[in-house]
Amino acid sequence: MADTFQKTFTRNKTHRHFLYIQCADLIGLPIKQEINQICMYKVLLASLLGEFDSTSEIPFMFKRAGCDVDIFCASGSWLRSNKFHDKWIETTEIHEDFKTRLLKLVESNPEYYNWIVLLDDAAIRLMNEEINSEYLFKKILPLTKIENREMLSSKIGLSKICEKYSIATPRFINYSDEHDIEKIAQKLDFPILLKENFSFSGIGIQYCADISLLKTCFDKVKNKTNLVLQEFIEGDDIGVEALFKECELITYNCAEILAYMHNKFSFTTRRLYYQSEEIAALLKVLGKQFGLNGFASIQYIYHKERKIYYLLEVDARTNMWMPYSRFTEHDFSNGINKIIRGDIYNINEAVSTKKVEIAIFDRDLRRCVKYKDYKGMLQWLFNYKGYWRFIRFYDLIVLGRTTKKMCYDFYKKIF
Repeated sequence: MADTFQKTFTRNKTHRHFLYIQCADLIGLPIKQEINQICMYKVLLASLLGEFDSTSEIPFMFKRAGCDVDIFCASGSWLRSNKFHDKWIETTEIHEDFKTRLLKLVESNPEYYNWIVLLDDAAIRLMNEEINSEYLFKKILPLTKIENREMLSSKIGLSKICEKYSIATPRFINYSDEHDIEKIAQKLDFPILLKENFSFSGIGIQYCADISLLKTCFDKVKNKTNLVLQEFIEGDDIGVEALFKECELITYNCAEILAYMHNKFSFTTRRLYYQSEEIAALLKVLGKQFGLNGFASIQYIYHKERKIYYLLEVDARTNMWMPYSRFTEHDFSNGINKIIRGDIYNINEAVSTKKVEIAIFDRDLRRCVKYKDYKGMLQWLFNYKGYWRFIRFYDLIVLGRTTKKMCYDFYKKIF
């Protein structure tokens, strides 16, 4: 009998684990534990950048959804700094080694993992450049449309894809040596942003107020290959986290930005989360046009006079804010669980009117110290709006490494 169940459940393990366990409960099958082992939804989380701390809480988010979580990273990676992974598969931060080992792992047993998630832009860029097989592309990379692969971890690629699908985005040009300053001024209105093609967290972005400062801005750019020159739009910054499966929007959160680490082009430390029917509609279209198939960290800017949401960024990966969605009414762990159940088309959830202020403990406290924001420090000290619940007490491993890094940063600042 167990053999019969094993064949049936192995064929269907991707989407119906929860139903099998319910059936086992109803008819009192003694093989419930075996069914659970056969049908466990297996996820592989992979990170190339060891010092990218945004990965540390991602295993927790998948564990809460009921997944079996393996991680693929180097020994010192932040992805290891948690207690919520089942198995660590060691690699290195050497690009050739990372991609060779990952491809070998996947190709040796393509159906073993139900979901492979690349957690940083460097890993996505590396595998995007390496993979030619459409099957492996869809298995490893977060798109269903291989023809749109140029948007992955590339600012110029994203701008071109926006142009292809007539998605509102600031006007841009792909800079090359043939563009002199006069030609740039003819094509773009100042102020503009200079963006290095492969960059993240605000690194590699410069604000250029007028044409007289353009040469100075160019001189600061380290890599002018595929440099993006993009008009700067004045408006409200909106941070969005979204989860897609086979182009369908599963869940999302959007946020008003309350605090940046440095300037408005750097990463954020406090956000006010809410829901928006307008943004949900934009995301549904975006998912289908781009072929999004996984997580996305998205940035819009809303121009009030024109009443237009301009798309600025689509990083097809997780970010540090997603595990904190558990404090909102749209928890990403619930979204992952919907994917496990195969429930990807039922997204007609009521739009919540609730707004929730969330802060990342270590990042925001470092910001408070750096800029002498004493009010912000007191808010943490006195548990303002329940801020203490954002401290990572649930996992002493990630809390320990975070605290150690924070103390080291404070020490460097003082001495």
